[in-house]
Amino acid sequence: MSAPVSPRQSAWGHLMPEVRSLFPGAYADSPFPALCAEAFTAMAAVMPAGDLPRVPGWQGPAGYGEVLARYARLPEGPASDVAALVRDISTDLLAGTTLWRCPELQYNIGAAVNVAAAAAYALALDANVFLISDGQAGNAVLAEHAVAAILAGLAGIPRDQAHGVFTFGGTGTIMYAIKAGIRKAAPESVQSGLPLDVHVMVTRDAHFSHRAAADWLGIGASRVITVPAVARDRRTDVRAAGQILRERLDKGARIAAMLINGGTTYDHVVDDIAAFAGLRDQLVAEYRLSYRPHLHVDSVIGWGWLTLDDGALSGPGLGVPEETVASLREQHRRISQVRLADSWGVDFHKGIGGCPVDCSMVMFSDKADLGLLRKGAADEGSLHQLAAEFSSLSPVDYTLETARAGGKAIAALTALHSMGRAGFQAVLARLVDATRVLRGELAGMPGVTVLNGHSLGFATMVALAPPGMPAGAVQAMLTVPGKDAATAARRCNEYLKAFFAWDNGTRMNVNGGGAVYSYSSGYLPVPSGPVLGALKFYPTSPLITRQHMREAAALLSRRKAEFDASLPG
Repeated sequence: MSAPVSPRQSAWGHLMPEVRSLFPGAYADSPFPALCAEAFTAMAAVMPAGDLPRVPGWQGPAGYGEVLARYARLPEGPASDVAALVRDISTDLLAGTTLWRCPELQYNIGAAVNVAAAAAYALALDANVFLISDGQAGNAVLAEHAVAAILAGLAGIPRDQAHGVFTFGGTGTIMYAIKAGIRKAAPESVQSGLPLDVHVMVTRDAHFSHRAAADWLGIGASRVITVPAVARDRRTDVRAAGQILRERLDKGARIAAMLINGGTTYDHVVDDIAAFAGLRDQLVAEYRLSYRPHLHVDSVIGWGWLTLDDGALSGPGLGVPEETVASLREQHRRISQVRLADSWGVDFHKGIGGCPVDCSMVMFSDKADLGLLRKGAADEGSLHQLAAEFSSLSPVDYTLETARAGGKAIAALTALHSMGRAGFQAVLARLVDATRVLRGELAGMPGVTVLNGHSLGFATMVALAPPGMPAGAVQAMLTVPGKDAATAARRCNEYLKAFFAWDNGTRMNVNGGGAVYSYSSGYLPVPSGPVLGALKFYPTSPLITRQHMREAAALLSRRKAEFDASLPG
């Protein structure tokens, strides 16, 4: 006697057409373009004029339960109207997201996505390109090689010498660098694990991901060496680094990696790469090290200045004043030394990169270093079953990820070719010039202090003085120690946080018009002890103009006056 047929089984034949429609067998009759159009139409309906800094409809945490209730249960059957589902999800779940192309959005270091790169990425997503080997990825595996060759050329490194791999973000680029350093300093780690004498050097102003990556790789906080910055420009102190590293080496430490800045998050500071390369080589000779510490430059933001060249920096082609060109020229000089590093990072989803998140590449100046990461080093049986055996190109042999999206490489290559060198130069010059205008407008405004006037980048960090605080008091905090300075700094922080919460809640989060900036509670340590917070004006839209910046400065002045008038007493 046959087993009884459940209602769900008997209905399967009826449900198959709805399911099959979700998996078209041919591009010619795929509903994918039409569904994308439905999503874009839904977005256009809530933003008919476009150019808002946030997608309308954000309910905030108070309304999250209502939205979650719509989607947190698995339906019993397929959607009867997939187009309606796509429209609903687009408007419900994209509500509140930041729109990086909007020139009023100056929130953080994101990227305004190049539509050509987005289209190429979308197709790669639909095809589900696994960047494992050419056996799965076909010609798509070449996109990674092409991007690496372009970046090597920008950095002045022989294209056949360097190579890079795409990874999950800036943190991934740091993990690759540290791991390569561990393999150099402690090759026995492949068999026996990480020795307790392996250390990693980071900088005081490094992104928090440097310490996080060291932690994930098993390097404890006590073995992460932090090197201070020179106060006046926040570049890492090379002399102090030499002293601190020698102290560790004298105690028997192995220095696996030295991680330095190639464009910090807030100030876009680029360290003296040549000096650190010289220090590394000096320590190798002085201590007769059997390895060379791996020097990595965290240039995930600063790489953009590599697109500049002598032609752009010597003529009027950039269309910006000479003061801006001088700033671009100096930053280009600094980041051009990245060729002296063993590895360096690139985030195409930040700044001028123009790609969807996440789209990061770690570049190795000598591809032999990348070879140190081959998965077969400890156990030849651990090689991926779809790797080199039946593929000419097999990046999965040395990548951290096995399932690696091919869309990253394709999007980056599309962005590079659609913009060209001149396109990137124009956007970068525009951002830096607009930032200089903002700083100029803010200079001299009562109660407003630009904290990073030294920065050659396109982020502006701003402190506000509470009512009654003397003019120049905030500036004095940057150099004056003592209890009174510490008290003033804490008072300034409390006021600034309250101001941001007020302006954010009453204007920015509700698309109330004007510049949308963000806030950092831990921007800059001051001699008296506290860490100063700051408002963060961070333009990344290619559509930004000088007028946007003038309006942003005037708006900040007005809003401060309104907030101060609302305070008691």
